[in-house]
Amino acid sequence: MIHTDQPDLIIVRPAPEMQLKSWQTRRRFRNILMNNMRAALGEIPHEIRVDQGRLLLRTPAVEAAAERLEHVFGVASYSPVEMVVEPTVEALCEAARDRLVDVIRGRTYAVRCKRHGGARLSTRKVEQQVGAALNPFGTVNLGEPDVRVAIDLVEDGAWVFTQRRPGPGGVPLGVQDRAVTLMSGGFDSAVAAWYTMRRGVGTDYVFCNLGGATHENMVTRIAHRLASDWAIGDRPRLFVVDFLPVVADMRARLPGEVWQVVLKRLMYRAGEGVARGIGAQALVTGEALSQVSSQTLSNLNSIDSASDLPVLRPLIGFDKTEIMKLARRIGTYELSEGVPEFCALSLSKPLVSSRRGRIDREEEQLDQSVLERAVAEAREIDLAGLTEDDLTEPDVLTDTIVADAEVIDCQPPRRFRDWHLPGATNHPPDELARRYESLPKDRPYLLYCLRGANAPVLAERMQRAGFDAHAYRGGVSKLRRAFERGDAEVAAASDEAR
Repeated sequence: MIHTDQPDLIIVRPAPEMQLKSWQTRRRFRNILMNNMRAALGEIPHEIRVDQGRLLLRTPAVEAAAERLEHVFGVASYSPVEMVVEPTVEALCEAARDRLVDVIRGRTYAVRCKRHGGARLSTRKVEQQVGAALNPFGTVNLGEPDVRVAIDLVEDGAWVFTQRRPGPGGVPLGVQDRAVTLMSGGFDSAVAAWYTMRRGVGTDYVFCNLGGATHENMVTRIAHRLASDWAIGDRPRLFVVDFLPVVADMRARLPGEVWQVVLKRLMYRAGEGVARGIGAQALVTGEALSQVSSQTLSNLNSIDSASDLPVLRPLIGFDKTEIMKLARRIGTYELSEGVPEFCALSLSKPLVSSRRGRIDREEEQLDQSVLERAVAEAREIDLAGLTEDDLTEPDVLTDTIVADAEVIDCQPPRRFRDWHLPGATNHPPDELARRYESLPKDRPYLLYCLRGANAPVLAERMQRAGFDAHAYRGGVSKLRRAFERGDAEVAAASDEAR
């Protein structure tokens, strides 16, 4: 007979590679995995025990617990047990006809049976007879069935389940030492951090801030999402390094063509400085070979020498489409989509091929104390301790252009000539930074730039100086699409400007 009580059991299968470890290592990995599962389940009542290489989770809240397991690294797959049956062929056939007909009706299926512990029933006999009991309702396919009816024979019964839900895989978070991820807020660094955690590495984050409070808020929300959803059993931190003085020193001393490569080296040095302070063993970056000018082999060779710590690049062979797909899976896509790239660092064409000797000599011209001071003054944010108020977006960005706003285009002049919003005036970032205080304060201002990064920085400065200034969320491409669609707010503003 089928047990009348509702099954409250989930079979959890650890990553197969854990079984290849030595007994001592396997036990350590398993204990960390169990602790992380307990942390993920939190307030959900539960009991976890070991059963022949797998974990058995008992809980009255099966579906709620299952959702938590999807975020625990080291879980290869899991199966909620759908019914518990007396360990006889007759009871199993009766249960299959009563409970599984609707599941397999019109579909292909296979029955798979395994013995555990002291069970004595023939697995072959169970597969044949239960399969025959279901045969009038579906079609047998032993290769790739639509439904796999799994039966586990144990000493006190038979567990039946039809779902094998995937977990995130990898190994339990915390089996390795810590690393520091250089976080930009884009798709790449978040996915790189996820892959690193998936290999058991606890990661903290270093954000070299070039974009002010708005950019920091965006990056903080992404790091918080990674921490709350995936850093189960860990408590990561975000270190914010003010890089504006570092960039100002670099721009004043070096030719524009080397800025991208030297800036990346300086970020490596900042990351290494934080890492050594907290005992981290490596740097993690989201670099993918050939994706941008600083990620060619020769430039990566020039950049690598900036850090004595190993640099981990989980995404080195990925293309952008793959990375964005992964960002959707881990839940950071929408947050990263709104983070602009820092634009207009230099109007010079960046180097796509560099020599380490030349970059070393260029960097020697910088005032090293500027970077040292920035790292020493880095702010530490406890991601787990953030509240909703802490994550509220600053009042700088907007998706609309009101009719009475004076629109300032912050693109380089050549880009302004290519396209600009009708009625906008052109003030490139450096020029606007020097002269915005001379502008009238009796009107609102709306700023936009090529990729949406410089405008928020300048709008923040103007707000601090008493201006009613906002930045359009996103870059010129987004604004142009809105204008060409005839969005009411944009169209009204441009008509007013005319």
